[in-house]
Amino acid sequence: MSASMTRACSAIPAAALLFLPAAQAAGPTTIPPEWVGRYQAKVVSASSGIDGDGTTVFGKGMTQTTINMKSLACATEFTMDIGPGGGISGRGRIMYVLAGSANNPMTMLAPGAFVSSPGGLAVTLKDGKQYRDWTFSGQVTPDGTVTIQGLPEEKMDRLNVGKWEKQTPWSPLPVADKSRMRGPFTLKLTQAKGQPPVIQADTLFDLESPLIRKVHYQTYIVRSDAPLQPRCKYDAPAAPKCAATEYIRTKAQVGVEGFYTVESSRDLKTGETTVTSKQGGGEMSGGFSSDSSGNVAWEGGAGLLVGSTQFNPTDSSYQMTVGIGVDTGKLLPGPAKLSEKVELVFDSACGVGIKATGGISGGAMGAGVEGAIFLTKGL
Repeated sequence: MSASMTRACSAIPAAALLFLPAAQAAGPTTIPPEWVGRYQAKVVSASSGIDGDGTTVFGKGMTQTTINMKSLACATEFTMDIGPGGGISGRGRIMYVLAGSANNPMTMLAPGAFVSSPGGLAVTLKDGKQYRDWTFSGQVTPDGTVTIQGLPEEKMDRLNVGKWEKQTPWSPLPVADKSRMRGPFTLKLTQAKGQPPVIQADTLFDLESPLIRKVHYQTYIVRSDAPLQPRCKYDAPAAPKCAATEYIRTKAQVGVEGFYTVESSRDLKTGETTVTSKQGGGEMSGGFSSDSSGNVAWEGGAGLLVGSTQFNPTDSSYQMTVGIGVDTGKLLPGPAKLSEKVELVFDSACGVGIKATGGISGGAMGAGVEGAIFLTKGL
């Protein structure tokens, strides 16, 4: 400070200091005393695709690609302390899940070693889910604005299409925009009359990404000395199961050629009947189709060689067939066609087997019978 400035400051009468703003005279304003203390969490979570909204479809026909992506970051442990000056210090533990797959009918035509390689056409964290310790700090202002900074630094192991990579941990706390995905994170502390103070949020944030779309943030942090166990759970999808190692069933199909068909199948062994609506496709013996449950399939042939592929995006199972067949529609005139096929089949849930099909069709109408015996277990 210069000599002139020193002389100017010393010239201010002591009584005049009484008229300076309170923040300058008395230091920073403290938060309400009832906000001070230990906080626990009932939930601190960020999820996407967990509630059945993780499927995105691009393209049509043989080029249709179905992407299924799930992500989750939730606190399994959480403790936070707020001091008299509003300072925040906290610690916890976060469970991370990242699981996705991308498939289309052409995938099933790829060499088996490629499709069944470790990880396949998929991305997942090592062991399905990983945990990271979490320490954070922050500040609460007198108006209840909460700012928190800090995320786990240790990266995770991610298997991406058979290749190991590093995955940076992301936030279980809500974010306001994409430029602050790693903080600081802003929330609000409120207190109803006669209730303990809480920090809560339930929001959807649109990442504008084709892989991970809307993220659902849930936060409920409450002042409590009693330990609370945060809600944090993930049940991995069950591996595809083979419905039957052998079956024989009848089929009936009606519809409008090239637009839609409705197929009814009845298993002669169990008596179970299923009805499937398909968009597109065409005759029972050929074309591309997708049904109401998301399954995509293709059937076709060249000469006596026939084949098919089918993919179920709900459990990432698939089936491939190749064999020989005879279609009288290629040999004899007339609207009705008789067809017979004998094929080798590989099903990712049931294994390798033999499938035989016989039927009669006219346009998108037809009837037939199909049987299969699987000789080995699936992947």
